[in-house]
Amino acid sequence: MSHPPWDAPRAAYLLTAAMAGSAPRSGPVVPGDDIGAEWAGYDQSTRQDILAALGAQTRLALRMLRDKLGLEIEMDSGGAARIACARALAAARDLIYPPEGVPRAAVAPECPRCTETIARALCSLQIQAYSRMGFTPAMIAATCRQAGRKAGTAPRR
Repeated sequence: MSHPPWDAPRAAYLLTAAMAGSAPRSGPVVPGDDIGAEWAGYDQSTRQDILAALGAQTRLALRMLRDKLGLEIEMDSGGAARIACARALAAARDLIYPPEGVPRAAVAPECPRCTETIARALCSLQIQAYSRMGFTPAMIAATCRQAGRKAGTAPRR
């Protein structure tokens, strides 16, 4: 099912909310973290848009953590590597730290399993960053749901 492009930020927030709401702890992405039910409802084009939105939201969370506490965290490449291919890991890094002059479509892989792994890794990084700033998983989930409602109201021009 295709969704309008402005739906991607809303979906990205709701995926993070779903993962935060189901996580008993914050930490690196692990195979048991599940956003699969939500992710399966989107077509490949929409998934690409959602990955771009998740990348932007993750960059914001990491910048807030750095600005507020002076901390830097990175994606758990070792844990994610057991789940996804090297191309997916490189794409996730590019979504967090986009290289100059590379179009977004060039960095996001097509494989549904890998794109879901990237989405989970980006959600996990956001949850870890907000947790280190003192938010509980329940607070993160509520904040992301609220942001998702606001983001889904109308297209930006």
